[in-house]
Amino acid sequence: MYRRYSIHRDGDLLVEDLGPDGTPLEPEAVKAEERLPVEVVVMAADDLDSRAQLLDLLEMALGLETEGPESTGLKKREGAPLKVLS
Repeated sequence: MYRRYSIHRDGDLLVEDLGPDGTPLEPEAVKAEERLPVEVVVMAADDLDSRAQLLDLLEMALGLETEGPESTGLKKREGAPLKVLS
């Protein structure tokens, strides 16, 4: 299973199934400039177990971003933040 999720400027979620080469099988009729500059590409075997694991992963990522690491059973990391050049 190869799938790309992106968001239209009006807030709609766009979902496209991709072939193994990364090209959309049935492309959404939305120009690139009408999409927000964020997309998620998901790749997994096309079976029930893989889909369930992907949903668990996405739920965990959402919990990390919205509620912090404690919400997902992870310990909060202590230490200095990374110094990243911008």
